[in-house]
Amino acid sequence: MRVLKAIYGACMLLCAAACTDAEQFVAGQAGQQMSLEASSQSFLPQPGTRTQVGDMAGDGALSILWSVGDSIGVFGIPDANVPFVNTAGEAGMSATFTGPTVSSPGYAYYPYSAAATSRTAIPVTIPSEQVYDGVQSIARNDIKAAEVVRSGDTFTLNFHQMAALVRFEFDLTGVSTLAADELLQDVTIHQTETSVPMAGEFTYDLTNLEAGLTPGDYQMDGITLTFADPQPVSQKVVAYAVVAPGQHAGNEWSCVFATDKHIVTFTTTALCDFEAGKYYTVPLTFQVLQNNEATYEEIPEVDPDEETANCYIVTEPGTYSFKATVIGNGEKGIIKGVGFHTEDPYIDPQSAKVLWSDRKDFVTDVQLRNGRVYYTIPEAIASSFDGTIQGNAVIAVYSEPNCQGDILWSWHIWGTKGEPQDETYTNQAGATFQVMDRDLGVSEVGRTDDVMLYQWGRKDPFPCQDIQVRSFYLDGTTLEKMSNLKGYNYRMTTDVATIADAVKNPMYLIGGTKATVWPWLAEPNLYLWGDANRVLPETLTDIATAGAGWNQQKTIYDPSPVGYRVANIFTFSGFTDMPSGSTGDVEDADNGFNIALQRLDYINFVEDNTDEPSNEWAFMRYPGDTQGSIYPALNPIDGFDGKEESNVSAGYWWSAEAYIDATDNRARACYLETDDYKTSAGSSNKTGNVIDTYARTGLLRLACPVRCVRE
Repeated sequence: MRVLKAIYGACMLLCAAACTDAEQFVAGQAGQQMSLEASSQSFLPQPGTRTQVGDMAGDGALSILWSVGDSIGVFGIPDANVPFVNTAGEAGMSATFTGPTVSSPGYAYYPYSAAATSRTAIPVTIPSEQVYDGVQSIARNDIKAAEVVRSGDTFTLNFHQMAALVRFEFDLTGVSTLAADELLQDVTIHQTETSVPMAGEFTYDLTNLEAGLTPGDYQMDGITLTFADPQPVSQKVVAYAVVAPGQHAGNEWSCVFATDKHIVTFTTTALCDFEAGKYYTVPLTFQVLQNNEATYEEIPEVDPDEETANCYIVTEPGTYSFKATVIGNGEKGIIKGVGFHTEDPYIDPQSAKVLWSDRKDFVTDVQLRNGRVYYTIPEAIASSFDGTIQGNAVIAVYSEPNCQGDILWSWHIWGTKGEPQDETYTNQAGATFQVMDRDLGVSEVGRTDDVMLYQWGRKDPFPCQDIQVRSFYLDGTTLEKMSNLKGYNYRMTTDVATIADAVKNPMYLIGGTKATVWPWLAEPNLYLWGDANRVLPETLTDIATAGAGWNQQKTIYDPSPVGYRVANIFTFSGFTDMPSGSTGDVEDADNGFNIALQRLDYINFVEDNTDEPSNEWAFMRYPGDTQGSIYPALNPIDGFDGKEESNVSAGYWWSAEAYIDATDNRARACYLETDDYKTSAGSSNKTGNVIDTYARTGLLRLACPVRCVRE
């Protein structure tokens, strides 16, 4: 098997000498199957589905073991990407791989992937956030390939490692700033001037292994290694991370490591390049920290009264954190006895990562430590937008280390150009509401390309399909613009969806298998956004009914930031002086037939830009308002097919209210609907379905914008 060896020295990033003898496999045909065999020293069995790290020699050399059930991919002529499985009874350096007969096998690679459709572009991913729970962690990202050399009936596979290793060596004896009982949490190395990929998506060509890894669309120029079992700084600690080979010599690097009490930062210069099959030592010692003028920042005490929510606003670059052991707004967000997926707001996450973002590298360096998620908004994000922050991302926490197991919860990180402001609305009943000046997800008032859409009752945001400027990054994979997605692979199709399914799948729209199935939730729950079973009044001028707040409290599923919640339907009633937004049938003498007329004087607006490309209204927030509040039209996305509702030209904003319609026993929700005016021939009047202050819909699988109101 391949062995990684290193020699040590005093430089910060030490070039290590390699190497190893080639791995050899003997292949022989038997009936309808072909076997690839290897013989070498055996080790103790440790079952798994990826290779394992075996013994470590005194000089640091590591042996890699094949695990029971490991699969390699084999390319032959003309056979493409045939899996061969290790059928040995125990893990070891001796293994037998069995699979179907392959004509003229030419190449092999590990680990097997069904996505490898071309021998010249084998896809691999090196995660930028890795969890270290011992040397076995290396095997999770073991990447290697071989060219098959045939000699008679014998096939020899000379495997080559395609990745490199970084070996962190902590010896903090003598660092007086750190207490002996402080625990190492994580370490990050990151380039500060250049951008040489160290993690992300890559491909490689089996026919030209010397060319190494070719970067794909999603790249990161640094890595973060989190300790699954934090160690005291009084002990010497060695940990490994898998990285992509690359040219780093002379590049300036930032190194950051965190304990439970301090964040230590310094910069240094890389002294060598990273080569595949080698590892490079990063010594973290008192002398290194002193020579590089390291800074020590105390981690502030956590406010015991800290408010929590499902969305956190960021307005400038920096490192942020939030409580990861409490879902939504905690205990006060649970309505007991109404069928929530849990009545316990506390979770015990084991790992965290960025699930998706609508801007590359908007959120980086995600770490879970001491029950909190820490993340960074890089300076580069701000420099792209005149020092402001614009972007959206979702961070998820998992039930197991290394982002395995179930997603326990997820949070929306919302980057805005300045802090969103409140606007005072006065509705028809004279009640006032403090309403956010933009939709959730929008970085600047009036924009639509970064608005987030929500299926009713869910906390999870989805990018709109109008994104034309940037790509969408799903779980580290660059996708096409959402409007061009093939296969709508961000959808989850099921007729039996539960609330728990929605929690575990925050990246997926949910829809049934039939267009006639309206809600995403198999058994509708009216309480998800805390305004169930409202009886709508006959008139919107009654302060006792149309001026009221919500029927229940803000819930754990509300997508709003701290201090806000999804709008009450009466929030918008001041936009029209008609109770329902409709005037009924009116005779149009010019055309000689009855049409539904909604005249401009029935709509309380400052500007009507619905004839313009922006297709937006500026509604009067209160009588006499001369500025207005912008409501740009944006078609929703249907969770059934993942497509934009292109047959409408309206804007829709969810309210928190839901109910069961007695006429058909279906769940419905209320929303604000706007549309554009169209000028009738021979008339100065404009017609159209313009404003409906509490329209009702059964399509609870739609994803629509949300406007938040102060609690």
